[in-house]
Amino acid sequence: MAAKSAKRSKRDLISDAPYGEQGRTASEILTPEGVILPFINASFGERVGALLLDWLIMILAPVVVVIIWLILPLEGVFAGGKHKALSSFVMIVGMFFLFFIRSGYFIFFEMGPRAATPGKRVMKLRVISHDGGRLTPAAIFTRNALREVELYLPVTLIFAWSANHSAGSWLAFFWALALLLLPLFNKQHARLGDFLAGTRVVHMPKAALSYDLADLEGDRGLGLSFTPEQLAYGEMELTVLEQVLRERKAPVMRAVAAKIKARINWVDPGNDPPNDENFLRAYYGALRAHLEAKMLLGKRRKDKHDAPV
Repeated sequence: MAAKSAKRSKRDLISDAPYGEQGRTASEILTPEGVILPFINASFGERVGALLLDWLIMILAPVVVVIIWLILPLEGVFAGGKHKALSSFVMIVGMFFLFFIRSGYFIFFEMGPRAATPGKRVMKLRVISHDGGRLTPAAIFTRNALREVELYLPVTLIFAWSANHSAGSWLAFFWALALLLLPLFNKQHARLGDFLAGTRVVHMPKAALSYDLADLEGDRGLGLSFTPEQLAYGEMELTVLEQVLRERKAPVMRAVAAKIKARINWVDPGNDPPNDENFLRAYYGALRAHLEAKMLLGKRRKDKHDAPV
């Protein structure tokens, strides 16, 4: 009985535990391929923790730049009005840097392949599209532009009007409080920017998984091989496929395997075709090895829409 329990815990470390018992909720995403996939929603505490970590980085970055500026021997360069062009250039670069910290920090990191800021990566979170499609630059810009209305603007008004305790300061306070607590009142723990941009923040607990799916020796024993043209997916699809294999839900694996076979024009070998799980394991191992080999050459494929590498 103990051995059976240990085997079960190894094969499935996510889906067997009810989300409610862990204080979590899950959202089902219908992908463009017509496959329904469950994602663990990021909790309110995780989102606040990620935001605080990002704010800490945003505060420390200018401080580090100022310290470096003070350490460098630049007094002679800018003394007496010399090198006015250089002084103007340095001032412009500094203004752009501060603008990036304020407005471009979240957009820059969420546009990357991991779709997460450093704070989100620490908390094991990432941004996805609510319909399972590609995360577009417009969606990322929208969700982060709304942060100005949700948080920065009301906080600025609170500080501006706090001296005289006017009605405007209280209005701004309740405005910021209501939008800050909005994730507590919906299942997806989404904020206003997520609803308007069509995005969600999900928890991707890779660090909690105790075994590697890419069992190359075991996959070779399956006798399945794929051509480079058949490895037609990218890093995002590889991540989704990994989640499907770890959860091992038969209907989901059946649907995903059927979609992949149709896309790559797969023909089952011989009279003993592999089951859905074995096919997906073999394809996962081949796709992962293919993408990692290309990454060593500096070539990355974010998703299936990118040009083949």
